[in-house]
Amino acid sequence: MIYEASAIGEIALSLLKNNQRMRVHSIFTNGFNIVNDNNDLIFIGTDKNGYFPFGITINKYTMYHIRESLQTGDLLKTDTGAINHHDFMLNLKHAETFIYNKVSTQNTAAVKHAVKHYDFSGYNSGDFSSDILSRIITDLGNSEAAFPLGYLVGRGQGLTPSGDDMITGILYVHCLEPFIAGKHLETLSSYIRENVTTIVSESFIRLALDGIFSRRITDIGDSPGTDSMDALLELGSSSGRDTLYGIYMTLNRR
Repeated sequence: MIYEASAIGEIALSLLKNNQRMRVHSIFTNGFNIVNDNNDLIFIGTDKNGYFPFGITINKYTMYHIRESLQTGDLLKTDTGAINHHDFMLNLKHAETFIYNKVSTQNTAAVKHAVKHYDFSGYNSGDFSSDILSRIITDLGNSEAAFPLGYLVGRGQGLTPSGDDMITGILYVHCLEPFIAGKHLETLSSYIRENVTTIVSESFIRLALDGIFSRRITDIGDSPGTDSMDALLELGSSSGRDTLYGIYMTLNRR
């Protein structure tokens, strides 16, 4: 069976150009992840969670039928024109290329104003209380502090543990208003490669360190307000809220 992709991110396109084989890493209702030997990740799925520079977009009909024959560990033949599975081919030739735009730094005050209306008090009874995150965020600006993000990396459950999603939010604000000491950024870059979290989180954090985020996150800076914030909250079971909490705490660190 031949299916059509509607859009492809420029990072995904680059990975396909340089990898002739990839494998299925994880499968869920709205998409699946494939990785190469270096654990570089491409997300293939519907637009329910927005667009990703490292993603390939397909419709719900295609995803439904692909899931019937897809299994974790399946090998795929890949190039920039198609992804081939033994039961189907995903044609990429007519997909629109999603060009990533750099993070907008013009609306930081508007983002801070919009996010302050959300209630994150539920975090205060667990591992991610405002006191804990405040200390971490403060120490990130101090090059003499012990690695502050070690507490968050890999903490929580799922494909992207809550602590990792919060790190993504923190790194997004760093792109808006740089404040993290270079030493801590370098340590994070090397630390996440030591099997301390999931492959998916490692991939997301590596991209965030390069200033690359999903559309749901960058939309917050492009169009600050409840619409973009609420759209991020819908991401995953808790990923969107965890990311927004990281953004909220970082913007209010002073």
